[in-house]
Amino acid sequence: MSSTFSHQLAPFKLGIVTFGVLIAALVSGPAVVPAHATTGDRTVTTTLKCTGDSCDGSVFWYQGGLTGTPLGSASISGPADSTTKGTTTQPAAADTLTFSVGEPSVYGCGRGFIQYFTPGRAINFKATVPSTDNDGDAICRAAGSTFRIQS
Repeated sequence: MSSTFSHQLAPFKLGIVTFGVLIAALVSGPAVVPAHATTGDRTVTTTLKCTGDSCDGSVFWYQGGLTGTPLGSASISGPADSTTKGTTTQPAAADTLTFSVGEPSVYGCGRGFIQYFTPGRAINFKATVPSTDNDGDAICRAAGSTFRIQS
């Protein structure tokens, strides 16, 4: 008899739970959504620090990986022994970026990277000019120069 009684009360219990959930939803405040989640795009700060020689940095945004849709790009350059700052926009749909820093006067004196991330998430990446070119036969005068991108 106890078994039959509990089965008969099951719909009644479900109704109480549903009613309780509805009251909790009505009483609680609205959900808080971060600004970047609703607006999408993020402001990105670029910082280029050139040591020893002039240097430049660049960033390219993609949706769907490197073979996906290009969404935008930005570049920055600076003279020797200086720090140059700028801003650009991280597109809301971006999930991939390539970025690089280099010494324009010597071929191969630079570094480039590919980063994959969740769209809308903050980023913080840095690239540094190496001491020698890609072949190891030329000295990079801008060795140690850095390009940082962060949102």
